[in-house]
Amino acid sequence: MSEEDQRKSPDTRKKSDEVDYFEQYWRYCAAVRNWLVAFGVGGCVLLISERSGIFKGVSSEMRADIVRLFVAGVIAQLALALINKWIHWYIYWGNADEKFRTSCLYRVSDRVSTWFFLDIVADLFTCAVYAVGAWKMFVSLPGSTN
Repeated sequence: MSEEDQRKSPDTRKKSDEVDYFEQYWRYCAAVRNWLVAFGVGGCVLLISERSGIFKGVSSEMRADIVRLFVAGVIAQLALALINKWIHWYIYWGNADEKFRTSCLYRVSDRVSTWFFLDIVADLFTCAVYAVGAWKMFVSLPGSTN
């Protein structure tokens, strides 16, 4: 612990640690969400693109099913990002404007911001639809045993 940290009160150190942990969490959250969205979009591009050639033998119905799965995952992540963006803006505004803290928007946002299960459900849903889509892609490749 640095000399400066030792001079801080225990409450100040705790608050500082909370901020540091949340910032670290938020960086991981953004990285995972970006990866999930990129994977879903990349999977769609790979299937739709005629240049790749590896999916020439895959029926258009199977391609459409796989693209729908990947798009569903991307939509789940974008919806979660938008919800988090709006909620945190309302909380930010409530901290800046004391009068806004009494509004329904602030109170609902403050409550929903504690519902971590929304993140978990969206991430598990995304991983599940990507897993099904990837499995369908691999069993559709020429030479795979169905």
